[in-house]
Amino acid sequence: MTRLRDRTVLVTGATGGMGSGTVRALAREGAHVGVADIGVEAASRLAAEVGGTPLLLDVTSPASVTAAVEALVAERGGIDVLVNFAGIVDPRRMDEIDPESWSRVFDVNVRGTWLMCNAVLPHMPRGGAIVNIGSRAGLVGGTTSGASYAASKAAVICFTKSMAKFAAPMGIRANVINPGCIETPMLDHFAPDVVAAMPGQAALGRLGTPAEIAESVIFLATDASSFMTGAQLNVNGGSHM
Repeated sequence: MTRLRDRTVLVTGATGGMGSGTVRALAREGAHVGVADIGVEAASRLAAEVGGTPLLLDVTSPASVTAAVEALVAERGGIDVLVNFAGIVDPRRMDEIDPESWSRVFDVNVRGTWLMCNAVLPHMPRGGAIVNIGSRAGLVGGTTSGASYAASKAAVICFTKSMAKFAAPMGIRANVINPGCIETPMLDHFAPDVVAAMPGQAALGRLGTPAEIAESVIFLATDASSFMTGAQLNVNGGSHM
């Protein structure tokens, strides 16, 4: 299928577990993908694989954000879809988190999402779409995923609603996906016994896959969701209803 033929999609955190799966799925749908990540070598390899554009991106740096967006716009003329995967987790107990680490999680997860949306919006045509990545933890609070991560993802969810209201008059939609426990390298941040217990949290009794997140992104990126904005897709296997 080519539901995104000739569309330009910018994906941040593009070489991560969910990001890389989504980049490949977007390319299969005909999109030209801006593969943006702080790891430029990995971004270059993935971009070469899918015929996309590698972009060095530090979402906490306004200069880096501007440079990456302008580079893709110079090549493609605009950006039709923005997908904000860039994010970090700090699973430590609330009383173990230091102020600098708390700020770092918010800088990447919240400020980075805001910077990317602001930078891309002027280059996005009517019919464009923004897909932000929240988390189940942002809905229910975080223990295993950490208080700073949960709080940051709650902020992303609420920010997306604000972005949806702001961008609607421009004909641009903004929605958020809240993944549950997904089988990605991010699970390496957790103790083995914690990971082993994760499937039991879901009514479906298993972890989600990056491919399932990718399909949700494609739905929100295409006209199949043309009357959705400010909405949440809770892709969590029934761990939160």
